[in-house]
Amino acid sequence: GATILFEDGRVYLGCRLEYDNADLDQDAVSNAIAAGRVEGAYRPFRVGVYSPVAEGLPEIAPAALQRLKEVGAPNLMVVKSSGSGERVAFSLDDLLATAGIA
Repeated sequence: GATILFEDGRVYLGCRLEYDNADLDQDAVSNAIAAGRVEGAYRPFRVGVYSPVAEGLPEIAPAALQRLKEVGAPNLMVVKSSGSGERVAFSLDDLLATAGIA
């Protein structure tokens, strides 16, 4: 799931939606952006992503990273958690570079 704190102080949640046809799946970050937009929140400031993965930290879909790039506040931070209690913060710029998104 995803939690997004917008610049105006409001927080919105998003979840991953999975379908029989995986091409229709929707990522949690994009759904949280949409939930905020519906209520008039426009600039994500901080993003939290959680997924119970066996090893490492959850991945964020490249399309969601691109969306954050287009609508996010400057210096947007993303905190990833696998459910082990570990939380690791990344700048959006670092995640974009790792994903090869200019």
